[in-house]
Amino acid sequence: MSVALRGLRARLTRPAVVLLAVAGALLALGIAPGSALVAGLGAAALTAVVERIDLRPEPAPERHRADRRDGARGEVLDLAWTMVGRDGRAGERVLRELRSVAAGRLARHGVDLADPDAAADVDRLLGARARATLTRTTHPLPTPADVAHTVTALERLGPHPSPDLAPPPAAGRPAPDPHPRRTDA
Repeated sequence: MSVALRGLRARLTRPAVVLLAVAGALLALGIAPGSALVAGLGAAALTAVVERIDLRPEPAPERHRADRRDGARGEVLDLAWTMVGRDGRAGERVLRELRSVAAGRLARHGVDLADPDAAADVDRLLGARARATLTRTTHPLPTPADVAHTVTALERLGPHPSPDLAPPPAAGRPAPDPHPRRTDA
């Protein structure tokens, strides 16, 4: 007997036994032969299906989590999706990122964005609209146009100080950290 026939015979043995047992029991109880046969076939089919079910839990694949680098495709995509909120205003995540970049840029120029006394220096370097965008933390948040204006002002400012934009030396104020959290701003 071939291997395929043995496998087929092994798979059909239990359902056949269940068919005969159920149909025989129903006939013994006085059920009509047609009804007993249909019930026996149903039980046999159920037995065949249950035999094919694998009860072992399927192992979950191990999720590989790649380290995200600054500026990577996924980070840019996430930032783009959070750029504009439901109300048409700039999203908080974009503003946090913009403030972080602006703090680094301004620190390289000797100005501390978090210092309220340095507002005149921020206005001189970026403009009043950009300063308002960077310092607003309450509702209504800035518009995407305000964010675009601020990005343009930061790009125009550049990463390195120029002598004509240098702020006057501050008396009694320590120089801000030129790299507060980021090195790529």
